[in-house]
Parts: sequence; C-alpha cells; structure tokens
Amino acid sequence: MDNIDDVATRIVKGLSNLQSRRQPLENVWQKIMEMVDPANAFITREYSAEQMFKEDLYSTTALRAIPKFVAALQSTVTPPNEQWHRLIPPTRKLKKDQKCISWLEELAEDLFERRYRPAAGFNKAIIKIWYSMAKIGVGCMFIDEASDGSGAEYTCVNMKDFYVSLYDNGQIKKCYRKIKKSFWEVCEDLENKGVDPQSVIPQEIYNRCIKEPNTELNLIHAVKKLSNKEIKTCQIEMNKVDGSKEIIKRRYRSYLVLTDSGKPVVLHDGYFFTCPYQFARFKELDFDIYSNSPSMQGLPDIQMLQRMRKSMIEAGEKAVDPTILAKQDAAMGGIQPVAGAIIPGGLDDQGKENLKALNVTGSASLGVDLEELITKGIEDFYLVPLYMMYYQEGKMTATEINQRAMERAMLMSINVFPVENELLSPMVARELDIMERLGVLPPEIPPELSELLNKDLPYYAIQYEGEQHKAQEIIKANGIMVTLEGAATLSQYEPTVGMAIKGYDCLATLGRANGMPMDHLLTAKEYKSKTDQYQQEQLAQAQAAAAAVDPRAAETAGNTADRYATQLASMRY
Repeated sequence: MDNIDDVATRIVKGLSNLQSRRQPLENVWQKIMEMVDPANAFITREYSAEQMFKEDLYSTTALRAIPKFVAALQSTVTPPNEQWHRLIPPTRKLKKDQKCISWLEELAEDLFERRYRPAAGFNKAIIKIWYSMAKIGVGCMFIDEASDGSGAEYTCVNMKDFYVSLYDNGQIKKCYRKIKKSFWEVCEDLENKGVDPQSVIPQEIYNRCIKEPNTELNLIHAVKKLSNKEIKTCQIEMNKVDGSKEIIKRRYRSYLVLTDSGKPVVLHDGYFFTCPYQFARFKELDFDIYSNSPSMQGLPDIQMLQRMRKSMIEAGEKAVDPTILAKQDAAMGGIQPVAGAIIPGGLDDQGKENLKALNVTGSASLGVDLEELITKGIEDFYLVPLYMMYYQEGKMTATEINQRAMERAMLMSINVFPVENELLSPMVARELDIMERLGVLPPEIPPELSELLNKDLPYYAIQYEGEQHKAQEIIKANGIMVTLEGAATLSQYEPTVGMAIKGYDCLATLGRANGMPMDHLLTAKEYKSKTDQYQQEQLAQAQAAAAAVDPRAAETAGNTADRYATQLASMRY
C-alpha cells in the first residue's frame, strides 16, 4: 500500500503537470473573458475590483448575446418547469412490463422533486455551467450528498481551479480541484467526516490558525478512477432498508490535500461509488481534451467589432467637435469654440473666414452596415437566431410553431447531444446512487429491476424529453394525423379502411409526442381486456333489445344459429 505522504506529493506533482500543459489555453481564456465578460476576467490573474470594468471596451454585443445563448440551452436541455427526462426499463422485454414502467416513472418524479428543492442549488449550478460553456466551452459540476440527508447538492466549479485527465470515451480518469477555505471551515468538514482536525493538520499551522480561524488554507481535492482489479478489492456489503444486503462497488478514490505546509499533507482520504465531478464540453476538439466555444469561434469578429466601434466613436467625436483650421494670425488670437463665445481673428478685413473646420466626413452608412453585419455574425455564434425564432413573426399558427420547433431542435441537437452524454447522464447516475444509499428509492421495486440493482447492473435507461428528442415524436404524431385524415376520406369509398389502423398504438405515439406520462395510459393487455368486455356488453344489449321487440324472432334466430352450428360441425351444409 502506498505511503500517504508519497500520495500527497504525487498529487501536487500531477496537478503541476496539468497546470503547465494548460497554461497556453488559459491565456486564451483570459483574453476571451476580457472581451466578453470583464467582470469575471480572472483566469490567469487574481481578483481585483479595480480591474472589473474596462474603459476601452466599446462593444457589448457578445455580453448581451451570452444570456440568450444560456436561455436557449436552458429552455431546450433543462427547462425548470418540465420533466425533461424520464427513466425507462433498460431492456426491450422489461419495456413491456407496466410495473417496471410505473416504478421507474415514480422514481423519476422523486428524483426531480429532490433535484429542484431550494436547498439543492441545481438551477443555479446548471445556469453557471451554460455561461461557462458560452465563454470558454467547458463546464464542471460537483455533486455531493447533502449533510441533512435530503438528497444531492450541486455546485458549479470554476474552471480556473479544475484540472482533468480523461479517457478516450470522455469519462474522468483523474481530476484535481484547487480549493480555498478558511481554517474553521476545514475543521468543520473534517469533523463531519469523523476526523479530528488536530490529528491531521500540521501542528505549526494548527497553532497559528487556531488564533485566527478565518485564515485561508489552500487545498487540493483529487479524485481518480480505480482500476478493475482495485474495484474488486474495494467492494462493500451494505444493509438495505428492507433488511436485505447489497454488494456495492466503490469505483473512485478521493484525497483532500493541504499544501500550505512545507510538505503536502493528506487530511482525508476516502471513496466514491460514482464520480462526484461531471465535466462537459460544448464542442470537443480533435487534439485537446478541452473544448471550443462560441466566444472562441467568434473572437475575431468580436475584436473587429471593438476596433470598428472605437473608430466610429472617434469619427463621431470629430464630427461633433471638429478640428479647426486657422491662419497663423487668427490662431494667435485664441480660439474658444463654445456657445456665445467671441472669436478674435475669425474674419479678415474683407469679412472672409479665417477659420475652417477640417473635413472628416466619410461613408458613415457603410460603417453602420458593416457593424450590423458583424453583429449578426457574432449573434449567430451564440445561437441568438434560435432564441428569437418564435418572436420574429407576429402571429403564427400551431403548425408553424411546430415546424419552427423542429427546425430549432435539429439545429440545437449537434450541441445538445454531447452535453447529455458527458454531463446529464453521469449526473443522473450520481443522483440515483445518492438516493439509493440514503434508502429513499420508491418502495416495492419490481423483482426484475431489483435483481439488476443487486447485481450492480443498469436497472434503468434515460429517455430525454427536450425539443431535439420531441421533434422525432412530433414528426410521427403529424404523420398519424395526416394519415387519419386520408383514411377518413377513403372510408367513403371503402368503409373497412379504418380497420387497418391500430388505434391504441397511434394513441400511445400521440401521448409520447405531447409529453403524456405513459402510466396514465392503459397497457396493451389492459386495453384489449376492456375492448373485449365492451364488445360483449354491446352484444348483450343488442340481443336484449331484439328480444324485447319480438321474443319469438329472437328464439327463431337462436334456433337457426344452433342448427347452422350443428351443420357446420357435421360438414353437411
């Protein structure tokens, strides 16, 4: 087993290597932040209130476009007023099991309720991640278990403090997070983990900080994925709420390292069952683990617009307060071009002007047109046209709105699907892991799902419900409605055309397209049972009505049917 002091040294060295490799990219991030969000431009420098605002920032086009980019992602991927994903059975066989479907839908509802509780901070964290993606193309979320046992807590990690190494599939291999915390906060966290602070914090630091509890300490939180061999040796047996036992695999090792002493010290080490950090990229690069971003792509246009806006401002100042051309003797008289002023030497003896404004007029309209063109180009990078898609026209029909929604979904899908794979799917796995260990999964789990859960196999699959996914169902729903209209027309010529349509399947597709919970719909088996019962009731009512009209006719009809059945059985007909 590795010496814990050697582990701390290796962690500091590993972080230093990643920092040096990322330094050129951080310089680019700093430049971008100064152009699009100077109030947060502290990637490569320390925070300073004096540097929050730049006097030489002439255009705020990007700064005004970024919130629209964030709103487009938020409303498309994680709308807070909708259940933007479902949990469905993981296999085709179980997808037909109504008990599994209903249990997973109840689990999804509980998950959303815990995710959006005020103390969780999910909305705040996810919006910060969308802002980070708009500026530098990457974002990171830390998901930890709430101290009160109510579920998960979400924190957006500033990328200037987060360094990561990834596998080829995008999963986190190891990551380092630089943290600054006051001495009393560190002591409180250690005590909550059952560790005596005085036993792990170096004595000289403890003695110095105990007098000044607000002293800031520099920490590193390191998390690494265990190998398959290490995972097998780190399995633990947990007691479930119902009294049964479950084998859980711990997949990640965690260390909290203090770097303020002469030699780094591990304050706490432990395990995670699922990775607590979720790292996502807006547009993956071919030769770098980090990402491209709208701001990075639009940086040349943003810089050009800054120069143009500065030139136009200077031209406007010259037009309003022009340079004065004067004869030498007129200039010697002193010029004060203010309202009501008398300018000596302004006219010669013949009354001709000795002063003349320098002609600086140019094609101002060309500058305005060019600026508008560049502004639209910058807004394209931030998806502003997609955000404004529903507001460009006055009134639109429902069909037009659906068509626009599909167009927007198709354009957004190339940006949304990577985020779902790298951020949202691991996030759901982490949330459900926390719920499972807290013992707050819905009761009466179906045996088929319980077996998968006990074997540490996927017992659910995620079905996203964003616009880009609903677009596929909307296409199907529109096809059904158009087909039904055609069938209604054809039925005038062929009355049995309607019998070719599977009404229940059409209804299920329409329900999915419109976001209807599928447990509100009967299963195919329940529906068939009800239709059979309905047909029997209708037949019984028809027979009763016939008997009431003419009992002898009903008896005769019954005898005729019996004779026909006898002939059919004897093959004499």
